[in-house]
Amino acid sequence: MIVYRNDSRRGGANPILIVGILLAILICGGVWWILSGRENSPGDQPLMTVLERGPYEHIVLEQGEIQSSENVEVRCNVKSRSTGSSVSTTILDIIPEGTTVKKGDWLITFDSNYLESIMTNQNIIVKTSQTLVIQGKAAYDTAVMAKKEYLEGTYQQEEKTIENEIFVAEDNLKKAQLSYDSIKRSVSRGLVGELQLQGEKFTVDAAVKQLELAKQKLHVLASYTKAKMLTQFNSDIEATKIKWENEEASYQEELKTLEEFREQIKFCTVTAPQDGQVVYANVMSRRGGGEFVVEPGATVRERQTIIRLPNPTKMQVSANVSESQINLVRESMPCSIRIDAIGDETFKGVVTKVNKYAEPGSWWSSSTKEYKTTIQIIDPPARIRPGLTAEVRIQIENETDALQLPVQAIVEHRGRTFCLAKSGDQYHTHPIAISSTNDKVVAIDDQAADLPAVGSDIVLHPRSHMELFDFEGFTFEDEQNPTDASGYATEDGESDRGGNVAQRPGRGGPPAQAGRGRPSGRGGPPAKAGQGGSSDKPAPSRGASQPATSKEATPQAQSSPAASTTPETKSSS
Repeated sequence: MIVYRNDSRRGGANPILIVGILLAILICGGVWWILSGRENSPGDQPLMTVLERGPYEHIVLEQGEIQSSENVEVRCNVKSRSTGSSVSTTILDIIPEGTTVKKGDWLITFDSNYLESIMTNQNIIVKTSQTLVIQGKAAYDTAVMAKKEYLEGTYQQEEKTIENEIFVAEDNLKKAQLSYDSIKRSVSRGLVGELQLQGEKFTVDAAVKQLELAKQKLHVLASYTKAKMLTQFNSDIEATKIKWENEEASYQEELKTLEEFREQIKFCTVTAPQDGQVVYANVMSRRGGGEFVVEPGATVRERQTIIRLPNPTKMQVSANVSESQINLVRESMPCSIRIDAIGDETFKGVVTKVNKYAEPGSWWSSSTKEYKTTIQIIDPPARIRPGLTAEVRIQIENETDALQLPVQAIVEHRGRTFCLAKSGDQYHTHPIAISSTNDKVVAIDDQAADLPAVGSDIVLHPRSHMELFDFEGFTFEDEQNPTDASGYATEDGESDRGGNVAQRPGRGGPPAQAGRGRPSGRGGPPAKAGQGGSSDKPAPSRGASQPATSKEATPQAQSSPAASTTPETKSSS
């Protein structure tokens, strides 16, 4: 078999291969150029900044919500339908949100069908209870009349009847006695026999017995029967009276319940208690969803707020301040407020309340605590509405002419703070005293000696150029006490300190947080143990040097002046 091959393809070039080779050459050339440029550069030149004077402002910036400091809350006064149930009623109709109303205008209509059906049954119960009251009163009156009837009627009749029997018995006794005396005389004369005398004697004895029986009946009636009957009558009177009173009390309770249902039905129609603009009291969850949305058909509970009528002349901002800045905020601090819906216009305000306890969190929220802070808006315009988002700038400190540097230009060394100034080709080490910081720049105490002149060039990242510092001639805190507040020291006796200058409080501010530097140089309280400062030393005076920390701080960079100029110190920095 003969195979023919095209030899012209063997000598051709693959274009993909050529492109790949060119890209590899370009990449290698770029890497070589970068590396050679670094090697041939005239040393690591530090970045520079300028020491300047100008306005200095330390603020706390937070977002908040516009509220009215005077709100008339319209609540649902309809009681819960049953014990253990939180549902009171439902909204049938409600006035649109944003409507301006006058006192007495209609606002809400709640569902009253359930209350009306209960009130119908309650009417029946009231009528039945009223019938029992009438019967109880009749029974009591009957018992009273029965007693009176006995005393003034029955008893006197029986008494007179027995007295009549006594009178008859006495008359019969007299007659029998006369007959007996007459027969006795006749017997003595011999006119009649002894037998007839004995018969008359029996008649006399019978009359005596009859008289004694009548007297005994009168005694029993007056002493026992009357007392027995009075006891029975009094018992009936007391029993019927108590029953009547119970029925009367039950009737009053049922009648009160009926009146409550009538009042509850009246509560189903709500009117405005004062003039104002309608704002729905919607409740939003922390996830952003609505826990309760005011709308027709929504179920409400007893005493739940449905509408708020804010006072437009008294508005405030409610903002949550982070725990890292809450100690800087005080009541009566001035604020500037900008409302997103209005634009760049700012309004004046003042802090009126700072909560002492953090706002409750939830499992999906961050671990950072927030504290509710209230800012009163001074002279709010009529176009401000509740619910608008506002930006609040709380002014912690404000100076029109302050000596200041960026926080990156400050370095801490053995308990003191320094900056590195450049004059021509020379670098000079200057101690400084920090009076305040706002996380961007530090305000320097201009009363301290040996400060650079305003406008001097200052190294921006001095921690990377520690070999340029000259610390000879300065005194340091650790020369007398080499052990720091945490209880350990480095090999050369220098305390191993760390912190962040940007986390310092302002003048007169609260103590610095743990591991975040020292207090300011103008009246700030001393730092606590373990907070980057010596626990047994007070805050330095206005002219004294203050410690400043940096996130790049390392133990090697905080060694002795001689060691700071070595290559190892530069690499560790």
